[in-house]
Amino acid sequence: MRISGGESKGRRITPPGRGRSAGSAKVRPTSDKVREALFSILGERVEGAVFLELFAGTGAVGIEALSRGARRTVFVDNSPGSVRLIRENVESLGYRERAAVVAKDALAFLRKTARELGPYDIVFADPPYHADEGPKTMEILGSAELSDVFPEGALAAYEHFKKNQAPEIIGRLAKKKDYLYGDTAVSLYVFTETSR
Repeated sequence: MRISGGESKGRRITPPGRGRSAGSAKVRPTSDKVREALFSILGERVEGAVFLELFAGTGAVGIEALSRGARRTVFVDNSPGSVRLIRENVESLGYRERAAVVAKDALAFLRKTARELGPYDIVFADPPYHADEGPKTMEILGSAELSDVFPEGALAAYEHFKKNQAPEIIGRLAKKKDYLYGDTAVSLYVFTETSR
């Protein structure tokens, strides 16, 4: 796994099963192709942004954001192995001062902790494909309760199995476009002022 752009372009990210975190929980990293496409879509919005990665796994997406100029990335994962791996990757690439790694379930983080570390300009959610965390996560993200955490105009990118279509509207989230890469879909949403 390599970083595809920015100041750390070409540098390696330690994948699951290697390094001190070997034996960590099963992780399905966002592929290099999807990651590169995502940042092509986000473009200049990443520069200076506060980036949130939910279900972070290796932290590759959030680290890519840091490489491409994000001001800060908050990584959230409930697996101790993944948390160790993210910390190793952040440390080895010199991003410790611009990163916060939170060992917590993504839904619990959104309900209880997100406000402490926000607000956020961009959120990336990559929940397990064949579980119900995805719809639940997007529902919480789109709730009016978090309007101060995800302000109007902020972006949400939701990676999911392409056969599980993402709704056009989820509370404050309005879908801009779906992007397809093999069996993977990335649905890009914008946060609106009020729920629809």
